[in-house]
Amino acid sequence: MTNLSFKLRIASATDVDELHAIYMDKEVNPFLNFEIMSKESFKPIFNELLQSGDLYIYENDTQIVATCVVMRLKRRAQHVVTLGTLATHPDFQGKGIGTQFIKELINKLKATGIKRIDLCAEADNPKAISFYQKLGFKLEGVLQKYFLRENEDKYIDEHLMAMILD
Repeated sequence: MTNLSFKLRIASATDVDELHAIYMDKEVNPFLNFEIMSKESFKPIFNELLQSGDLYIYENDTQIVATCVVMRLKRRAQHVVTLGTLATHPDFQGKGIGTQFIKELINKLKATGIKRIDLCAEADNPKAISFYQKLGFKLEGVLQKYFLRENEDKYIDEHLMAMILD
């Protein structure tokens, strides 16, 4: 773990450049729901992310280090959120910062009455699956042949994972 201090906040339109750099990193992008693209092409996707839920940012004094969209369900499922487009800047991976970010986010969600957090992880991303399992997420099912990346001819299964909060 690092000695840097971090702050959790909601993203704004001014974050587009830093998030573009994180999302388009060749190590991060294959496990997101969009391909590598120019900043101009990314702007509509960024706006969609801002509108799809709460786009959280985890930052230190100088830069964004992680991000995640939290989509809260409605009516009978208002106690449920889905996490999406979770990404940690490559320079900060493997240092416990992603874990710190998600734990802080989980605590914030729990304080608002959330009882269930779910997410999807590609079956060919063992690093993410292990990360989520260490946080307490459990595998609930598999969506077969769910994901097809650009320039690949093999469909990828998607793991449905969830955490129940007490």
